[in-house]
Amino acid sequence: MFQNFTNLEQLSLRGVNISSVLLDRLNISSSLRLLNLFQTGTKGKLPHYIFNFRSLETLTLGVNDFTGDLPSEISVNLKHLTFLDLQCNKLNGTLPSWLFTSPSLEYLLLWNNTFSGKVPFESFSLPSLKKLYLSHNNQLAGQIDVQTFRQLTNLTVLDLLFSNFSGELELDTLLSSLKNLESLRLSYSGFSVTTNNTNHYVNPSFRYLQLASCKLKVFPNSFRVMKQLAYLDLNSNLIQGPLPPTIGNMSNLLSLDISSNLIQGPFPPSICKLSNLQSLDMSNNSFGGVIPECVGSMMSRLYMIDLGTNKFHGTIPNVLNECLFLEGFILNGNQLEGEVPHSLSKCWSLKVLDLGDNKLNGTFPEWLGGLYLQNMVSDSTKLEYLSMGGKYYSMIVVVKDVQLTSTKLLVGYTIVDLSNNRFEGEISNTIGSLNSLKVLNLSHNNLNGEISNALGKLLGTESLDLSWNQLIGEIPQSLAEIKGTQFNTFDESSFKGNLGLCGLPLIKKCSEHTHKQELESHEEESGFTWEVVTLGYGCETLLGLVMGYFMLSTRKVKWFNVIADAGEHMILVLSNGALN
Repeated sequence: MFQNFTNLEQLSLRGVNISSVLLDRLNISSSLRLLNLFQTGTKGKLPHYIFNFRSLETLTLGVNDFTGDLPSEISVNLKHLTFLDLQCNKLNGTLPSWLFTSPSLEYLLLWNNTFSGKVPFESFSLPSLKKLYLSHNNQLAGQIDVQTFRQLTNLTVLDLLFSNFSGELELDTLLSSLKNLESLRLSYSGFSVTTNNTNHYVNPSFRYLQLASCKLKVFPNSFRVMKQLAYLDLNSNLIQGPLPPTIGNMSNLLSLDISSNLIQGPFPPSICKLSNLQSLDMSNNSFGGVIPECVGSMMSRLYMIDLGTNKFHGTIPNVLNECLFLEGFILNGNQLEGEVPHSLSKCWSLKVLDLGDNKLNGTFPEWLGGLYLQNMVSDSTKLEYLSMGGKYYSMIVVVKDVQLTSTKLLVGYTIVDLSNNRFEGEISNTIGSLNSLKVLNLSHNNLNGEISNALGKLLGTESLDLSWNQLIGEIPQSLAEIKGTQFNTFDESSFKGNLGLCGLPLIKKCSEHTHKQELESHEEESGFTWEVVTLGYGCETLLGLVMGYFMLSTRKVKWFNVIADAGEHMILVLSNGALN
């Protein structure tokens, strides 16, 4: 069809499914100025002839399934090409030098391919270049000097995330050389970033700064003039000392991540002044002192706050206002005391509440059972993952002394880990309603009574651990229904330490005269702390999974009902901190 349009200047099929065969028939005259095949589902080897349209100004082939490499040489000089988008394909090979010498190129989007080799930055002669994206999945490498970028005076975006470069970049020199830069993304790029804190020029319109894992040792002074900064990611560096109070000057900040550093001192009150902040991650540092009450007012506008693995003490601040957006509240690994404040019941959107490994006391806050009900069910047939504040969360959980790791948490993947606590009473029949249960670990508690027949309904369960409790009677035959699929993994270790249990897979046989042992009532209140799975992230599109944490620590024996009634799409991990 296309061969009849010999004078065609613009062809845009964005979002329209076309076949590779149809693309192969493309034979348009050199008058073509715009070709847009963005997300057309096109597969196959990238046709090199496209780069021979000498009048081409805009070429958009992103988000397809193109394979192969780029032509090492082209027969024409693409002197009019200003926009080249090849993002999110399966292109490979090295980057040809002509990419960096096209005289009019302003936008070069090559991220999320599998390009490899060195980038010929020394060949850059493109003062027109404004945006350069080379990140994600590419295996680009090479030593780069900060002077390499000096000629790119119009550059507004430099994205080299997740690469294999090397070299040291002095931040102040780089920012003063690229006076129009608004976005610098060097996280996990291999660079070492230093700063002399010499207050060089910084573009006041700076918006994005990602320097995670860049061996940065100090908090740069240049940040204080970035009043338009929206995203600041400094996680996994070597930053020491207290944060400067000037951090509160970045009034447009939406996301602040300073996790996994060596930062000390109290919680900076100036952070509470960041009225637009939506995500705050200060975890894995050495912050101390009390968490100020102003954090309670921040929670009305935050999506996520992570202060875990620090040295905070005192009590959890009260939520002072409405808390409609908060999805993640993580305070694990501190020295917090007192009760869980009832004001958290305002946070209806919570997906993760991690208060583990603290010194909290009091009875379990029963109102938590009602928070997550709106999040428990997903009708989507697509793979969905837990995401909060733009981050995917992974988990590590110990089952039968083996660490299981999931880089992402899927909808429908349920883990219940209540091990190493002081929970008492019988295992409720309602446990059988958790159809999506993959791991059930109730070991090292004081559970008593007989094992419920309802466990036989857990056909998808892959790991069962009821060891070291006070369970009695015969292991129910209903568990045999799982045999042949997963039951062969439920060996003796799943039930050991229960002196009153008998029957397969235990060696101890049940006699005809086996009687139930009388259950002892426990009048003492069981204190508790929570130890939630270790959480990490990776960056991708926002999708949802729901994770709830419920436990009723009372004297009643039907403590598991609250969990089962909440729905089957949840993850429960509570322990008393004894598990290393």
